[in-house]
Amino acid sequence: MTKTDRDAAESFGVFLKEHRLKYGVTLEQLSDGLCSASGLARIESGTRTAGKALQDSLLYRLGISPDTYEHFLFEDDYLRWKKRQQLLYAVSRRDVEEAGRRLGEYRAQYEEGVKADVDRRLERQFCLSMEAQLLQGQSLQSKDMAGYFPAAPAVVAAENPSGQDLREKLGDLYREALELTVSFPASSDSVFRQMESNQKTLYQTSLRIRDKICSVQEMNLLLEALHYGQCGDAGLLYKEILGLTEDARFDSVSRAKIYAKAVYYFCLDGLALGTWGLAEKAEAMAWCTKAVECLREAGRMYYLWELLGLFGGLMQDVASGQRAAGAEARAQELEKQIQEYREWGQALEAVYEEFGVPVETRDFCRLYVEKEVYCINEIVRKRRTMLGISRKELCWDGILCSEKTLRRLEEEGRRVQKGILNELMKRLNLSAEYCQTELVASDPEVLRMMSHLRDCIREHDTEGADRLLGQLRERISLDIPSNRQEWMSCHALNEVHKGNISGEQCVKCLREALCCTLPYEIAVKPGEKYLTNKEINCIQNMVCWNKKMDEEKKRQIALLEERYSTCEEDKNIFCFINMYEMVMGCVASELGNMGEYDHSDEISRKIITECLYLRRTFGVHDGIYGMMWNDEQRRREGIPVQRRYHPEEDLKHCIVFSKLGAERRSAEFYSKKLQCRKQE
Repeated sequence: MTKTDRDAAESFGVFLKEHRLKYGVTLEQLSDGLCSASGLARIESGTRTAGKALQDSLLYRLGISPDTYEHFLFEDDYLRWKKRQQLLYAVSRRDVEEAGRRLGEYRAQYEEGVKADVDRRLERQFCLSMEAQLLQGQSLQSKDMAGYFPAAPAVVAAENPSGQDLREKLGDLYREALELTVSFPASSDSVFRQMESNQKTLYQTSLRIRDKICSVQEMNLLLEALHYGQCGDAGLLYKEILGLTEDARFDSVSRAKIYAKAVYYFCLDGLALGTWGLAEKAEAMAWCTKAVECLREAGRMYYLWELLGLFGGLMQDVASGQRAAGAEARAQELEKQIQEYREWGQALEAVYEEFGVPVETRDFCRLYVEKEVYCINEIVRKRRTMLGISRKELCWDGILCSEKTLRRLEEEGRRVQKGILNELMKRLNLSAEYCQTELVASDPEVLRMMSHLRDCIREHDTEGADRLLGQLRERISLDIPSNRQEWMSCHALNEVHKGNISGEQCVKCLREALCCTLPYEIAVKPGEKYLTNKEINCIQNMVCWNKKMDEEKKRQIALLEERYSTCEEDKNIFCFINMYEMVMGCVASELGNMGEYDHSDEISRKIITECLYLRRTFGVHDGIYGMMWNDEQRRREGIPVQRRYHPEEDLKHCIVFSKLGAERRSAEFYSKKLQCRKQE
């Protein structure tokens, strides 16, 4: 390993170690089932490199959600990522035949073809998870199993399994997948199979879940193994899993991905016993309340419709009990809450039905979707070309590397040493980090502060944003161009929200921020290009704050639309949904202003559909409101309206989805619009 390669390895190691120490996780806990503690220590010190699969697993165990990161992969890893996402898309859309074919191909190439033991185990864990979901999907369609699992002979042999057989097969698959990376002191048969009543104490304590440091993927497998393993009263185990998800190391999105499901399974399996009284139902109701609030904090809807249904039944029973005990006021309070949750559930059903998406949460593909992934080989070629830099110049006349090495990187998909790549990317004003966050910093608190700053800017909390901007300025290096760019753009947005600068001045500030890493004219000129998410955000916000529909604004809109056209063609919008819903939502709004209503609606429909599949609230209400606004303009201009026209119902749905995402400002905006319409 060269010195520059060692520096690159140390960068990831420092990031990992700082997060591990912050949350009091030992080397033994984090490495358990993945690698040795000494091996992890070498990764942290930079004397050993870790493959992508192992890096992913270590980050996930520390509760670091990669949803808002940009990931840079060499071509071979990038092709693997594409095949994995294609499989996830087919599974999530319940295309059983297509998913089965893709799973067979993926297993042959990656599960069976990987040499490193930990990578092979992680690939097998993923494949078993997909196999189990396909088995569930196949059972819903009542098809024969033969032909759908070419790499799973034990499953292929079974045709049309009965409900009991299906549960056993699913329990076996999930248990096998789990135990590839999570070890337990007791044998799996004694843990996951039905226990006699006198063995329940052993059963409830043998897993020692509270001692584990698990990723959300591993906790999901544990939930499935418990649910389908017929463990009897697994209430204590579900509560231990819930306790793990409340750990401070998990960000809100990571927690939401598993917390609501754990509560749902806890209630579902507990109610199935038929032994719950009012005390148990009241406790379950409290868990449901926490689950709904967990989802709202993250702007997610995993198992939300199911929880609202369970919640309504539980509250009705508890309200009846309160009334029987003479607590009429409490009973009426619960019934009022029942009505609100009923309205939420009805809004979910109506919107999901309109856009042709199943309202129930059917899969857990969301846990394995890797967002914002780009091919390093393509990035270097596109960025070099758009900047007008020759290979000779980028190679620094052969001092950095030979032109032949660079040509092989760009044209043949070859890898280069990490140290060389770091220098190439720096010369292109890019980061070569394995995963790039909004800010270049290893301090976990900085990343959390940045997340809070985004929330403050979205909600126009200018005081909170000012405070966080000041704190970040003291904790990050503004000498790093991308850090300076992010800070300047956030500062400009907060200043315009405060009224300290005009929209025109904000556009100027955003242009200056963009130029920290890329000249404006190069960014917007026609041709193949690669722009970072930060650079795209600068241009998108310029569009939003330029209130004139001039040629420059139209050029920016065309650039943004072109940037995401490939996502639509490749059917992988879901892999870029964080940026797509924000950027293309802006484009849809501007197209509506330009009178291109059909084009605007087409984009809004795509955003809404993808957000519904991914159980995201943010893009749904914006899209519904935009389509409603377009319909109003059509009616004014005498243009036929294709969609059913019920503006009050649309506004009510917008209010519900804003509340589900805890977006106070949006909810107030839609409520005022609804009130004005009622007064007309």
